[in-house]
Amino acid sequence: MAARRPTYSRSKPVNPRTRITTPSLQNVPPPIDQRTRFDHSATSLASTKSAKSSEQEDGETHIRVVIRCRRRSDREIQENSPIIVSSHGAKSNEVTIETCAPVSSLGVVTLPPTRTYPFDLVFGPEADQAMIYHEVVHPLLDEVITGYNCTLFAYGQTGTGKTYTMQGDLSPTPMGNPSAQAGMIPRVLFRLFHQLEISAADYSVKISFVELYNEELRDLLANELSAPAGSTQPMGKGGPSDNQGGLKIFDDVSKKGVLIQGLEEIPVKDAADALALLTKGSHRRQIAATKFNDHSSRSHSVFSITVHIKETSSIGDDLLKVGKLNLVDLAGSENIGRSGAENKRAREAGMINQSLLTLGRVINALVDRSSHVPYRESKLTRLLQDSLGGRTKTCIIATISPARSNMEETLSTLDYALRAKSIRNKPEVNQRMTRNSLLKEYVAEIERLKADVLAAREKNGIFFSEETWNQLSAEQELRQTEMEEARKQIEIVESQLRSVREEFEQSISLLMKRDGELKETKECLKETKGVLEVKVGQLKWAKNALEEEVIVRQAYQVNEIKLDGVACELKQVAAESVDDLGALFDKIQRKAKTFSSNVKAVSSHGRSIASEVAALSVKLDDFMKTAGHMTENLRAEAKASLNKEHEIVTAHSERIDQQLQRIQDSLRVINAKTTRLSKR
Repeated sequence: MAARRPTYSRSKPVNPRTRITTPSLQNVPPPIDQRTRFDHSATSLASTKSAKSSEQEDGETHIRVVIRCRRRSDREIQENSPIIVSSHGAKSNEVTIETCAPVSSLGVVTLPPTRTYPFDLVFGPEADQAMIYHEVVHPLLDEVITGYNCTLFAYGQTGTGKTYTMQGDLSPTPMGNPSAQAGMIPRVLFRLFHQLEISAADYSVKISFVELYNEELRDLLANELSAPAGSTQPMGKGGPSDNQGGLKIFDDVSKKGVLIQGLEEIPVKDAADALALLTKGSHRRQIAATKFNDHSSRSHSVFSITVHIKETSSIGDDLLKVGKLNLVDLAGSENIGRSGAENKRAREAGMINQSLLTLGRVINALVDRSSHVPYRESKLTRLLQDSLGGRTKTCIIATISPARSNMEETLSTLDYALRAKSIRNKPEVNQRMTRNSLLKEYVAEIERLKADVLAAREKNGIFFSEETWNQLSAEQELRQTEMEEARKQIEIVESQLRSVREEFEQSISLLMKRDGELKETKECLKETKGVLEVKVGQLKWAKNALEEEVIVRQAYQVNEIKLDGVACELKQVAAESVDDLGALFDKIQRKAKTFSSNVKAVSSHGRSIASEVAALSVKLDDFMKTAGHMTENLRAEAKASLNKEHEIVTAHSERIDQQLQRIQDSLRVINAKTTRLSKR
């Protein structure tokens, strides 16, 4: 346990047995030719067994090194650069690279020499993100939940897929799961919260995101730091000397590590919050286009996840476990001449190469067990001090290109990773155990040691003849070969099965959540259906009323058309009657004028006659009688004529009165019909 492990110091001398079992620079198996693969595999297997036994003795573990080879990029395909890197399928333990081009002489092609590098895991281009997560990162996550500090960092040439491996596609699927192209960081976040939610323990999760650009630390999650815009980015301001208000690194004596002053750890409640902060920080990182990569990272970044878990035992004792996972995305090493970097980009590349060179010197010093390790020569190595030779479980993912155009960089990366494989850490668990648990562990270990001592004292064992032993060894070797082939196939199937199982578990939890939402939606739908039925009834009643109204309006329209025709006819009759009355009044006026003129003529003749009567009295006397008779006759004729005209006018007046009476009767009938229709 942590309380019983001896304190590890890099400045202490190493005992002879530890120095012999630890692979030094001379003991590291060199890259070998492909023809001696099997001999080297046996030697590597023996050294691995001895290393494991040594690890069990002193508590030290080797850094786990994983190689990932991507497919050829579009640029490499256009350059017709052939593939020189090969491995055994999607997952293996060795990678082979051609060290030069094949030579053709007199029509005979000589195969190029090759080097074979052994590693913990080698992933070919067929391996996807899910396989790498389950084989490499998932065990680290389990260790973090147990209470260890773990570090995963990606190293390699620029454009080989480091950022893709660590971040990938940050957008989740519609079901809320990480996408198929999601990198290690989003997968860790989703899986971490999934495991914490299904456990009964109390927990808290905090994250931080720091960038190292031109030897200057920047907090990518700080509120006052704006995201990069265009070519001017806030990270590029200042230099190593301009450190006012920036982050500073201090040694943590109690924990044998480093502290970053001013770095903010933000608590998150679920994977969505953490993913949003990761996206925010990623947008603020320094990126630029080079000849190798259109989105080349120009800085190192460290995404840290700190987990606090508090568990309570059945007797009421509390167990506090603190785990931390550092996910480091290193900037890619690059050849300034080949990448086309100029001015600012060239200075950036120089700073990147300088920090990676310091990292290489630290690795060499740790492999050689040097008394001085140059951690302080670079801020990058100070950040990784606890991960390289400290108390952290560390894994390196080295990314390489399969194309011949990048052969030198690929060989450098493989040599770099092979040396890092020999670094040994001494992980210590960050947990506080109760006194009873510690005593139980002591008792169990004492009982185990007693059993080992008793077995050694009695010298119990099994003995075979040499012939039987050789036969058993041959059979065992055959079975081991078959088992190894079956194991590789099983590992691939198990990796796929774990991926599908985890996606299934996450989908089930999401489905249960969606089921609750569905029930609420169904209740809301039921209420909405009730309201809809009421509205449908109201709509039906309104439609019926509208149909009745349309029928009544159509009837009104027909009657109005008929009344309009009758009114037009009556109007025409009235116009004709008015014309007749006008003609009648004109005729009466002419008669009156004639009668008036006649009266005037009679009067004028009477006066003339009266005047002549005075002169002709004698004649008048005789004539008076004749004139009287004539006057009487004229009067009778005039009276008869007036009576006759009066009768004619009276007859016309009566006929007009009758027509007006008929018109009034028709109007009363029309008004009566209109009144009845309106009452309906």
